Amino acid sequence: MIAADYFDGRSSRRHPANLGLRDGAVVVEGEFGRRSAALDAVEICTGTDRTPSTIRFADGAICEIRDSAAWAAELAGAGFGVGAVASAERHWHWALAALAGAVLIVAAIYAYALPWIAGLLAPAIPQAVTQSISDAVLKGLDARLLAPSKTSPQRQQEIAARVAALGGAGDSLPPHRLLFRASPTLGANAFALPGGDVVVLDELLALARRDEDVVAVVAHELGHLRHHHGMRQLLQSAVVSFVVGVYLGDISTVVAGLTTLLLESRYSREFELEADAYAGRLLLSTPASLDPLIDMLLRLDAAHAKSRAADRGGLFGVGDLLSSHPDTAGRVSALRAMKR
Repeated sequence: MIAADYFDGRSSRRHPANLGLRDGAVVVEGEFGRRSAALDAVEICTGTDRTPSTIRFADGAICEIRDSAAWAAELAGAGFGVGAVASAERHWHWALAALAGAVLIVAAIYAYALPWIAGLLAPAIPQAVTQSISDAVLKGLDARLLAPSKTSPQRQQEIAARVAALGGAGDSLPPHRLLFRASPTLGANAFALPGGDVVVLDELLALARRDEDVVAVVAHELGHLRHHHGMRQLLQSAVVSFVVGVYLGDISTVVAGLTTLLLESRYSREFELEADAYAGRLLLSTPASLDPLIDMLLRLDAAHAKSRAADRGGLFGVGDLLSSHPDTAGRVSALRAMKR
């Protein structure tokens, strides 16, 4: 018989007991009496050298066996081998390999499966849903970070007309609405919301040397809309946050913070290159060239570098053209190759 601790399932009191196998049944004896159960009627969890083995009876009673090795030998002597998983748990290198494998699987899901699934789901989300998210985000931005634009209505209309002309000869433009705001906090920025709103800030207009520069930046943001980058990014961030919330046991915070997730999401380098390529096709299909987009990339890079240095990286960039992507040289090289 093997020493064990018996818990009757009705209280937390521990009962010293002795346990063994008799004719294919588990037998437990102690001051509480004697009970037995067939092996196929109990749940056995084999422990390791540092963790106890457990036997759970159908009525909720539990036996804990501190000498897991003796219990494993008892099972083996009765013709019941230890399972492969339990055997692997006894060897640290197998446990380490299992942990490494789990990390690789999770990383693969995050890097490949999740973006692929988000790419399938994003175009299927109803426009009413994406618009409601965009309206909520824009309302929050208007209350906290944005101010009314000081750009004249005439210039706003001229820029909107130039943007609309981009769809005349090349790819059709995604449904969009051009909005103008000001924000010293965000600086020279333009960003697209999933519902189709493209917000252009006065600070970007001040940085541009001509309207063609602004149109080139807007074309880039239209690329984000064309490929549903905002919603794809939101879906990926929401799934990750949801999983973390499940693990930590706090879902309410995740649900309440969906719009914040959208605001804080950063476009991946792949998304930026895809948006650059779309903007390049639009610009090359018109009398315009890629020079304005290339010039603005370089100019924005320098402007955001100064802003990050001034506030130690605290710039609140919202899906802007460059703030989260320092590989400007690579993007410029890709655009120059497209131009050639």
